[in-house]
Amino acid sequence: MPFAKGAKTSRERRASRTTWIVAALAVLAAIAIFVYQERSAAGSDFSFENLVLTSAENGDGAPAKASSKSTASSQSTARKLSSVVTVAQKIPNTSQFKALFKSTGVATALDGKGPYTIFVPSNGAFSQLPPGTITKMTDAQKLRFMQYHVIDGRMIDAQAQRAGTIQAMSGDMLNFSFGADQIPLVNSAIFIHKYEAENGIVYLIDNVLLPPQR
Repeated sequence: MPFAKGAKTSRERRASRTTWIVAALAVLAAIAIFVYQERSAAGSDFSFENLVLTSAENGDGAPAKASSKSTASSQSTARKLSSVVTVAQKIPNTSQFKALFKSTGVATALDGKGPYTIFVPSNGAFSQLPPGTITKMTDAQKLRFMQYHVIDGRMIDAQAQRAGTIQAMSGDMLNFSFGADQIPLVNSAIFIHKYEAENGIVYLIDNVLLPPQR
């Protein structure tokens, strides 16, 4: 009988240890899931829209979020505290535009209160141009080319803009229209993304804007 009693106690102890192990594993699993979800949420928040122009973009750690809405709101506020020039210079994959933006002096010319609207073609847009399009331009032509990507004195809302023309900083007219499914266009360029700034707005576009021949 003493032996049987001892065996029962041993089984109870093993059962108790098993229960604690299972509980511990459950807690660890819950923690792992929580960490994974938090990291996934952080990853989904990261895009150029999140370029907090400390820079949300791009595509940028970040403090713990109360919610994605509050984070987006704070990031939008941060962007609006930056100038259009700062915003434009922080857009990733636009190095060709940035180089011309600076070398032509257009970036320096946009240091006022504005409002300004800047259209920034991606590097991919520049790659679609025939070889030599930019390199064969004179300095005056490059200046006009870059000014054609700026509207001085107006902040354009692409979604609300009516079809028609607006004069660019170069003095040439930009054509606004709507493509398939009512997608807004400037000339033949599609608006990829919008970035608000304290003195205007910046758009990333998928085509280079070439001023009309004179």
